[in-house]
Amino acid sequence: MNRHLVFWLALALIVSGCGKRGEILPPLVRIPQAPHILGLVQQGGRAVLEWQNPVVYQDGSPLSDLARIEVWGAEQEAGPAAEPSSLSLEEFEDKAALQAVIQQSEFTKLRRAEGGPAGLLRFGLSLRPDSLKGRVLSYALRAVDSRRKKSLFSEVRELRPKPLPRPPINLKAEVEGDKVVLCWESPKENIDGSALSNPAGYRIFRAEKAGDFRLVNETPVKELCFNDSQFVFGQTYVYVVRAAAAVEAPYDESDDSQPLQVTPRDTFPPGPPAGLTGLPGEDFISLAWEPRPEKDLAGYRVWRRDEGAAEFKELTVQLLVETTFLDRTAEKDKRYEYAVTSEDGSGNRSPLSASIVESLKTGL
Repeated sequence: MNRHLVFWLALALIVSGCGKRGEILPPLVRIPQAPHILGLVQQGGRAVLEWQNPVVYQDGSPLSDLARIEVWGAEQEAGPAAEPSSLSLEEFEDKAALQAVIQQSEFTKLRRAEGGPAGLLRFGLSLRPDSLKGRVLSYALRAVDSRRKKSLFSEVRELRPKPLPRPPINLKAEVEGDKVVLCWESPKENIDGSALSNPAGYRIFRAEKAGDFRLVNETPVKELCFNDSQFVFGQTYVYVVRAAAAVEAPYDESDDSQPLQVTPRDTFPPGPPAGLTGLPGEDFISLAWEPRPEKDLAGYRVWRRDEGAAEFKELTVQLLVETTFLDRTAEKDKRYEYAVTSEDGSGNRSPLSASIVESLKTGL
């Protein structure tokens, strides 16, 4: 290689290496995004937080190793209701103390949907009796990953606790046809032992098997009974009732009543068919009747007895879906009394319909 070329190449490398190097930056530390608080309500003697856990770090990368959620709280004396009492984030950080630590293993049991978005978690903190009047409670959450990297605080939510009613008592249920009738008694006092603050209404929740409790009634009911018609026979349900201090959210509810397990059994037959008519032919008798309106109707059975006999005997060998039937076993010179029954999917059979008497058509 030409020695002059080698010289100039080496010089170029030396000059390029002498340029100013960029500022050395510290490595980027990834921290989880903060949890998103969806609600803070008082339920009986607890402050109940609702939130969704973060799923990414602040840089947008997936957060797959969330280890725990920390609940932080601060308390201050309440001023007049019209005056703002919000703490700034700096004030909260200065005053707050750790209230609870929720481990990742506990997340599953805290998932109680109650009609909320997927992944909603609910956690209750017991309130001290002396905090039920004249205090403002502030709460925020922090997420911590498996490497102990902590998120910033979530938004701060505030609550002014008050004496709420104790839970409703003596919850009972009866199945009446197409509805489960739930009834209960009003609580006798507030949670602090003071005279009862009359509930504005009651909210009913229902769970199926090991599922989440979900609200059954859209608006609180003022009566002490409620009819649940959205159920399936044979399915087991668990009901609880809460007394609500308001008719609109936030409801400020009591704790749950004692849960009541109910497994509705279908023991209610459909009504008997109406409008039974007969049309005789020379070798058959045609029968027809009006359809029944029940949703769980499975079909019909046709019954016959000789006129004057004591008992009806079934003519059909299986349930009929149609509302017509041809009796081709009728004999000449005999009069027969016919009736029809309806039957539901649980095998409940109606009483006999009104009967008619028919005989084969005689020849001319």
